Amino acid sequence: MRSVVLKDTLIDKEECLALLDEYSEWYEEQTGIKCDWYVEGKDFSQVATVADSDGDLKPTYKYRQALAKDVHDRYNDYGVDNIVMIVHENNFVFRGYWGINWAYSHFKYGFQLVRWDKDNPANTFGTLNHEQDHMHDRLILEELDVDINPILKVADYDADVTHGRHPKYDYIRYQENAKTLKKLAPYLQQAFKTRKEKHAKHVGLLTKIVGLLSTVVSLLSNRNK
Repeated sequence: MRSVVLKDTLIDKEECLALLDEYSEWYEEQTGIKCDWYVEGKDFSQVATVADSDGDLKPTYKYRQALAKDVHDRYNDYGVDNIVMIVHENNFVFRGYWGINWAYSHFKYGFQLVRWDKDNPANTFGTLNHEQDHMHDRLILEELDVDINPILKVADYDADVTHGRHPKYDYIRYQENAKTLKKLAPYLQQAFKTRKEKHAKHVGLLTKIVGLLSTVVSLLSNRNK
């Protein structure tokens, strides 16, 4: 799993890397999937916000899309899997939640907003895990065309599993529902593999196009000599 992490400049980089390493180790233990983090500093002291119908305050679509476009300009659709926006609690002006996941709403990425709790890293870990978990059902559906709701015998993955509405599952606050991840591991592995294959195909096509253009330029150059 490859993620661009937009780390609030108020967050100490070493502390951030340590938390990401902790999550990586736990996630790989459950799924067999390695995590690659591409960490970039970002000033989140001023973020454009909008209130939804419930009065919850979140970053505007335009603001998020601008962040996503910068990533897309460098990685295209499948060069990374997620954008993780980690905002220090001192800059976290959003109301009604500690995190949000927007799956495939910004190009082909998962986009997670995560609150950084400066005094309790377990809260940050739990929020990151919670929002990443929201991505899993959509990821598997988009990349493999597999609906995991019947597999887990639930009606709605996000409500029943991530939010623990179904009695078999727990609301994810830290490392809950690890057994579910183990069950989903083969699907997640294949989904991330599919995304890497799509990226390799895209890069290969671009390489061919560049090669053809170079050949045309060379031929035209020789012709004019």
